[in-house]
Amino acid sequence: MFSTEFNLKRKVILACLFANAITFYNFTLCGVYIGTLSKLFFPPESSFSEILGGVIAFSAAFITRPLGALTFGHIGDKYGRKEALTLSIILSGLPTLIISLLPTYKSIGIAAPCLLLFCRLFQGICTGGGYNGAGVFMLEHMNFRPGLISGFLSASCVVGALFATISAVIINNFPNFVHGWRIPFFLGTSIIFVSLYIKKIASETEDFISRKTIHSLPIVELTRRFPKQYISAILTGALNGLLCYTLFGFLNIYLSKYIGVQIANSLFYNIFGLLSFMISCLIFGYLYDIKSFKNQPLFISFLFTTLACWVSFFLIQKIDTNFIILGQILLGAGVGAFVGPCHAFLQKQFSPEVRYTGVASGFSLGMALSGSTTLLLMSFIIDKLHYKMAPPIVIFFITFLWFYLQNSEKNSSNTKDL
Repeated sequence: MFSTEFNLKRKVILACLFANAITFYNFTLCGVYIGTLSKLFFPPESSFSEILGGVIAFSAAFITRPLGALTFGHIGDKYGRKEALTLSIILSGLPTLIISLLPTYKSIGIAAPCLLLFCRLFQGICTGGGYNGAGVFMLEHMNFRPGLISGFLSASCVVGALFATISAVIINNFPNFVHGWRIPFFLGTSIIFVSLYIKKIASETEDFISRKTIHSLPIVELTRRFPKQYISAILTGALNGLLCYTLFGFLNIYLSKYIGVQIANSLFYNIFGLLSFMISCLIFGYLYDIKSFKNQPLFISFLFTTLACWVSFFLIQKIDTNFIILGQILLGAGVGAFVGPCHAFLQKQFSPEVRYTGVASGFSLGMALSGSTTLLLMSFIIDKLHYKMAPPIVIFFITFLWFYLQNSEKNSSNTKDL
């Protein structure tokens, strides 16, 4: 009986990881194809307007992530984790399908960028409910090794981003294949079938079934009972967004604009960073569960993240293939050191009756603040200061602020207990 139940839960976990990988495959596509989408869907008056339009389309999804997190968080805390998660995943396949079939600006004019923007906004809503919802659902299903499960969930994002990047590398090598970019978007609609599979085999979590019933909206209960934890979740999401989109998005701009590397080569180099990120998520997720590291995993992550980011940008400026690859590997490892245990950390912040809303909306709000601004912020700082080492300085100060606030809150709690 126990073996059968465990095997079923394992299938649910694997299906959730696969669905999350496709979610971030879809979410990353607009980032790696930002140059192509800018040229095809925005007015061609100037290269600047094209680039700006592409950045806006890419960043738009972050704006609606908090709205999606609140919506699906409410469903998850009121009606069930399973219902919220599967609904968000099913709906996330629709905007990807529309983008794959969308006529260009040359064909339908201003309607093209408007529809693209709408798809990204809707995609953000679904991602806001699905990503953290998958974390809550998985960790409530498997109540052991939370750090490692969290690491696997974070790593699955990289699997999706990696395949999106690989598709861009392949398509960029066939410039005469005009509609080649549509194929990766169309393949992303397969997420709908994965969600239906999860809905069929998964059961509701025990934490949800045994939770206390609340008589107000989950967000009202959340802000009343867990204000400090909610702020912590927002800051965690903000730092997560800054680190991830420095690695996934800004580094390609940095290599091409400030180092002089061709975009096809920068995408290739980024693959090493993504692989390193994936491995680092698993390593630091594993360390999170070790008792001897129980009180210090976040401190270890803080030290490793800041040091790796600094060395990474230093090596990249050597403009040598080997140094650039090594820099990508170090940056990926540094980002994964923080992101890997994130879900396990957030899961402990809230009680089951408001957990979905607290984790999803707090994290997504932070991601919206940093993820939508990282590309522009980093470029702006470098251009104003004329200093190519500005990004690791920004990362250090924000990471230090996050770590300091977490420890201040922890020390305050310990003092009250005494």
